[in-house]
Amino acid sequence: MATRKTYAYYIEGNKIGLAQKETDTTSTDLRAEDYGKYKSPQTAVTDGLEIKYTYSPDYRINDADDTIAITAYTESSGLLSLTVASMSIAADSWILITGSSKINGLHQVNATISGATTLVLKTKYNGGAVTEGSTLYQDVSKMEDESFELDLPRYLQNAVVYYLKAQMFEDVGDFQKREFYLREFKRQVEKHNGGKVTTTHRIQGFWGMNQKL
Repeated sequence: MATRKTYAYYIEGNKIGLAQKETDTTSTDLRAEDYGKYKSPQTAVTDGLEIKYTYSPDYRINDADDTIAITAYTESSGLLSLTVASMSIAADSWILITGSSKINGLHQVNATISGATTLVLKTKYNGGAVTEGSTLYQDVSKMEDESFELDLPRYLQNAVVYYLKAQMFEDVGDFQKREFYLREFKRQVEKHNGGKVTTTHRIQGFWGMNQKL
């Protein structure tokens, strides 16, 4: 008989973390205080597990080629300090770090620098010096108000409009129009999903000829 396993997940940015509930009473490594707690899975999950979610980023990389190499990071008065190739950037600007084992994500610049190799961020950090290669994207826009543009395909743009209209009519009690716009919302989402299917379509051409798209 298969052993029942219990899992939980958490979302951090655009990544999903998976944890397993500790219930193995036969394990000699299990401490009493750890029983029932969620920990990193100790065995492979090969089937029977499916997670679906949608992630909408709160930033946009304006120029993917505008990058700076990071060679190390450390603490500076309780803040995260990066050792970088020579760069200039204004205070309060947003940067994105990728390729690191600990500090990936969006960060805000603490003070203006010009042609410097040390960049202090507003991110709090209390740790030792770490030598590690990672990448800094410096041309980044963060979503801060309704003026931020989301990079959505056309069908999903239409879907958002229909959904908002449905919510507006729900607020004023017009449920007939609410249902109409919800149907349009679902139709646009279905069009978007259908557009991602890779297959061969045939349409009836002139004089009874089939044409392949």
